[in-house]
Amino acid sequence: FENQKIIGSISLKGAAIDDLTFKDYDTTLESNKKVTLLGPRNAENGYLIESGFVTPDKNINIPNSDSVWSIIGNNKLTNQSPLKLSWVNNQGITFEKEISLDDKYLFTIKQSVINSTDKKYDFYSYGQIIRNKIPEISNFYILHEGLIATLDDELIEEDYDDIQEKKFSRTSQKGWLGIGDKYWITSLIPPKGKGFKTTFDYKKKFRANFIASEPLELKENGKIEEKLEVIVAAKRVDIIDGYADSLNIDKFDLVIDWGFLYFITKPLFFGIDYFFKLLGNYGLAIIAITICIRLVFFPLANFSFRSMAKMKAL
Repeated sequence: FENQKIIGSISLKGAAIDDLTFKDYDTTLESNKKVTLLGPRNAENGYLIESGFVTPDKNINIPNSDSVWSIIGNNKLTNQSPLKLSWVNNQGITFEKEISLDDKYLFTIKQSVINSTDKKYDFYSYGQIIRNKIPEISNFYILHEGLIATLDDELIEEDYDDIQEKKFSRTSQKGWLGIGDKYWITSLIPPKGKGFKTTFDYKKKFRANFIASEPLELKENGKIEEKLEVIVAAKRVDIIDGYADSLNIDKFDLVIDWGFLYFITKPLFFGIDYFFKLLGNYGLAIIAITICIRLVFFPLANFSFRSMAKMKAL
């Protein structure tokens, strides 16, 4: 797959997004080597995204991480051409995925199950992010790096060490989940309007996953379909806020760690960003924003100065 911002590939084994490089970002200021975030399952730094359906019926074969999918049609995913994958079991059930990519960082996955038998089945949709090991982190106490979600408007932040000791699990009606680095976010947005259970756990690998709370009934000679969204992006405020608005994702802006003083730090960011774009220098932008803050609080400061003068005179 490729668009203006990212390039990579989808493994037909497991139908996993397991290779993604950012075109606009270098590993260091002195290097021309681009940042690669996702990696294959068997690599040391394996980091990938999977999705699909599961069923409580043990007699039904469903695709797993070793299943090899087939391509239907074109084999390159762009923002102009979607990609279609298919896997068929020996019981007359076909699993399909249609993956679309926008011009930035959004994958939309429409996954379906087609039944050509005269039996009924229940299926639950799921999505998961798998990371083989803890990446190199800044370990700065005011910056969260690890597993993250907002579930029913509550922000959940779990460090890698916490999940190694105890798994996290919660059922909710809305939200998103993912794994965040200092500069990058890998996130899943479950199907909207349906309850789901989110789990963060560690079993030799870190997993952030969701599974639908209620099953979809696959009727005789019928079809079921679910849609989920995947965002693998740089933590740019305009990008994150843009997706939060366009996709109506509750509190997706908390992907960026604004801290406990969110209501102060975010407006200050917009102010200093405005002056930086106007003046072209962060030093001047800090001076400008400081002057603005002093002007806003001048009446209060002036009152304080007058009180101090009266006290001095007394």
